[in-house]
Amino acid sequence: MASASRPRWGILGAGGICNDFAVGIVMAGGSISAVGASSVAKAEVLAAKVKAGQAHGSYEALVADPTVDVVYIGTIHTMHRPHALMALAAGKHVVCEKPLAVNEAEAKEIIDTARAKGLFLMEAMWTRFFPLTRKVREIVAGGSLGKPRCLQADFGFVGPSDAKHRLWDPNQAGGGMLDIGIYLVQLATMIFGMATADVKGTAVLTEQGVDAEGSLSICWKDSGTASLMYTLRAVTPERACIMFDGGYLTIEGPAHTPTSVTVSRSDGARGKVEPETYTVPLPSLPNGLTVNYPSSEGMVYEVEAVEACLKAGQLECQEYPLDESLTVLRIMDAFRQQVGVSYPGEQASCTVS
Repeated sequence: MASASRPRWGILGAGGICNDFAVGIVMAGGSISAVGASSVAKAEVLAAKVKAGQAHGSYEALVADPTVDVVYIGTIHTMHRPHALMALAAGKHVVCEKPLAVNEAEAKEIIDTARAKGLFLMEAMWTRFFPLTRKVREIVAGGSLGKPRCLQADFGFVGPSDAKHRLWDPNQAGGGMLDIGIYLVQLATMIFGMATADVKGTAVLTEQGVDAEGSLSICWKDSGTASLMYTLRAVTPERACIMFDGGYLTIEGPAHTPTSVTVSRSDGARGKVEPETYTVPLPSLPNGLTVNYPSSEGMVYEVEAVEACLKAGQLECQEYPLDESLTVLRIMDAFRQQVGVSYPGEQASCTVS
């Protein structure tokens, strides 16, 4: 890398999420060496906005750029596997937007490749790096509320009206589970761990065969349960509640980018609790920069976490380890198999094909 402290970033893609992650790099004071897109024109627009050193007219040119140390991949779900493998083959560290791949088998191939090459790899689950997510983990681990027993969480918004949008397109691994349901599943594994779980799911499918809405029940024997609901058909509070044997913790909406958490401790009397609220507002955007998705200012936390890992010589991030990415995809695979959602081109080894 260029220095022991700051890696040089390459942005693979020039769409909305790539813009927002690049803004996070700028907010963190990082260095963007290059942007690569399907055309030079697209790359130049984002490169100019975030003052990247170079714009490449192909993804291959980006990963071949010797001034790039770590590649952020922000392309559509179905391209995560080929783009991640391409970047790893070029000797680059990789941060890949969620989901890491369409299914567990594809993700394992990426992970095995990164480990064999001794390169850093992380699924970009930005929720994990918000200060209040870290506070939730601290409270759970500290045991002041006792043992976590139940989780209830939701995430929903009304999806785009364009029937050709990627969210509705099975050829682009559309549907709600891979896009927003994943946030709920990772919260469940954050609380209850990566042990084998019993998964039950139901869903409303579109005419194209993707999931517009779903409910997922996960049970870890002798540990706890999670009741999760996501939808692309309605607006939900997007609130999460973790229930312990000594109280409960509420992550106020939007729970995937938390700015308010209330801890309610039981005083021993049924129905009576002592609430305590923690708040951390979103960081401010620099003048002249904008983001496309709600709360994307918080991507700065993820950038800072990745750079800290790279500085320490770590090959994965312990706040969201690669084995947990596999666990989350395994649960989502099981859900899709039950509700009948599979995608063209999924590898034969995938359990949902």
